Amino acid sequence: MRKEEQLIEKYGRDSGYRVPEGYFEALNSKIMADLPPYPEAEKTVPMSLWQRIKPYAYLAAMFAGIWAMMNVFHRISSPETLNLDNPPAAIASAMELETDDYVRYISVENDYALEREVSESYSSIDEFEADFGYNLKPEFETLEIPVATLSEKPV
Repeated sequence: MRKEEQLIEKYGRDSGYRVPEGYFEALNSKIMADLPPYPEAEKTVPMSLWQRIKPYAYLAAMFAGIWAMMNVFHRISSPETLNLDNPPAAIASAMELETDDYVRYISVENDYALEREVSESYSSIDEFEADFGYNLKPEFETLEIPVATLSEKPV
């Protein structure tokens, strides 16, 4: 015989605990009586016109901001930048623009790249003077300007 069966024979199956008569029938009503009263749902206040259209107004403002930002980026990165092919004409056309349109003519090149492009475009200072209509001051006419080659690194 197993231990469990020996215990059942010795003590029986009765644990000694009993549920009072009618306990489960009255349990639900007793619990409901002990609970506090359930609060009534608050009446909803009707939404104003602004409260209804506010999300759409914010969405429209967001898209307007994105459009303005993209428009600024397009103007800055447009291909109508100054170049050395015809500098006087490009500068003259830039000067005819409104003040806020100068932003698109800001060079994104570093100084070294611009200097190298100018030095490769002109073999002498005389050509540079002729293109831009400059006359160097007499003290600068004897100044020697070394022309950088592509193999040299900047100092």
